[in-house]
Amino acid sequence: MRAMVAVAVASALAASPAVAQSEHEVLPTPASLTQVLSCQSRDALGTFAELLFLQYRPPAWMRPSKLPKALDGMIGLYGFAVEGNVSVFEEPVDHVYFMSDWVVALLPRASAERVIAAQKMTRAPIAITEQYYRFVDPETGPMIGGFAPTVDAMAKMLVDAFGGDPAAKSAKVPPSTDPKMLLVGCNYAVASQEDFLDAARGAEDTMRKAGADIRRMAEEGEARPPR
Repeated sequence: MRAMVAVAVASALAASPAVAQSEHEVLPTPASLTQVLSCQSRDALGTFAELLFLQYRPPAWMRPSKLPKALDGMIGLYGFAVEGNVSVFEEPVDHVYFMSDWVVALLPRASAERVIAAQKMTRAPIAITEQYYRFVDPETGPMIGGFAPTVDAMAKMLVDAFGGDPAAKSAKVPPSTDPKMLLVGCNYAVASQEDFLDAARGAEDTMRKAGADIRRMAEEGEARPPR
């Protein structure tokens, strides 16, 4: 299943006009990955998507990596350890992560806040989690962004869906309001700032509906609580 998701993500990226490669292929170098992370090259993103997820031929300076504890449980996130001079908005990194249209790095909060301030990002109107944004082009993107790992939000949705022992820690402790790490990078989806903000304002309702659907499936025997 994980391989199928990776192929689907890569195919969408490579085929999208937003990340279509130019006539002259962009070399997969640490410098070009830095450009991708910093919302500077759609062409380079197409090159990485093709090599990593369709050809399974990462460059010698990249290798697949397990997710750290802070990201464990996030669905559709693929990590790579990187060597060389790779950075996200001048913050050096040794791991990068691909998730749908996102290419991000996990930064300590202090480093992430420096990027958020330097890039003049704005807090998105999402109550369920912490996210910041700035559109390079308000009509088509890409979007520079920073956001908290979504594991706690997913856990809360499952607790709401399945209920739980009131004495259980997961039922008592809400998602962290001040995560120690934030994901920072670029979202290359072709979308407008207006569409993004509309989706952000409805995120909590979307999660609530998803929880209700899972609860219904559990009651009908189609889903089971996580162990």
